[in-house]
Amino acid sequence: MNTVCDPAVTGFTPRGSTVSDPESSPRGVTAKLIVLLRELALHREPVGVSQLSRRTRLPKTTVHRLLSDLEVHGIVHRAERRYQLAAAGGWEEPDAPGAARLRQVLKPFALELYGRVGHVVALATADGDTARFLELLHPHRYTDVLHRIGGSVPLHCTAAGKALLAFDPAAAERYLREAALVRLTRHSIGSRSALDAAIAETRLRGIALEREEHLLGFWGAAAPVTGVNGQAVAAIGLAGPVRGFQPAEHLAQLRHIAKRASEALQH
Repeated sequence: MNTVCDPAVTGFTPRGSTVSDPESSPRGVTAKLIVLLRELALHREPVGVSQLSRRTRLPKTTVHRLLSDLEVHGIVHRAERRYQLAAAGGWEEPDAPGAARLRQVLKPFALELYGRVGHVVALATADGDTARFLELLHPHRYTDVLHRIGGSVPLHCTAAGKALLAFDPAAAERYLREAALVRLTRHSIGSRSALDAAIAETRLRGIALEREEHLLGFWGAAAPVTGVNGQAVAAIGLAGPVRGFQPAEHLAQLRHIAKRASEALQH
């Protein structure tokens, strides 16, 4: 899995590098959480605390405490004494060509963003006229709400979808010409002129915003993940409740992680 990370910025050592002394170990709760989540993402099967401790260079007590917190919030599942990342029930990986590689390369970046913001984080690709989610990470308290809305949403009703359209001119032109602008909420975009303006705004800002257009009570932002030609092949987004979550506070982190994810995908 190709990733790009700067220990001076993130506080942790990239996978594949060698930690030669305790001073190289991650510091701070967020850095430790990110290291643990990234390691869990490498394993399809449940893995034990001792192995995770060796791989991350974190004390067993720290690993166990973090895993317990993640289990409470539904981020990991425990099978006897082993742990693995929880699959978001009802959200299936699409069968589109390249989806498996996209998920493999990009999931660590989604985990890193989740570790930093603690709200909903999603990876999405375009599937016809819909944004289909490759991955959805969220606190346990949002499980019931998010699992009722399905695994794909019209592109114009999500920040991720608008990011995908804004950085794929051909797709945007076709969508504006042909797509049925179904409204999921009273705030959803319902006219081609409004969508055209939103796409132009997203291109200028580099970030797409969504204000209760997909789900009432939630808003969010998304950034494109681009291929070698600069065209969006995926989007990484974050969302949270209108009360208690401010997307503007996390835009710099979102841009930074999307940029690194794009670089990893292009190598």
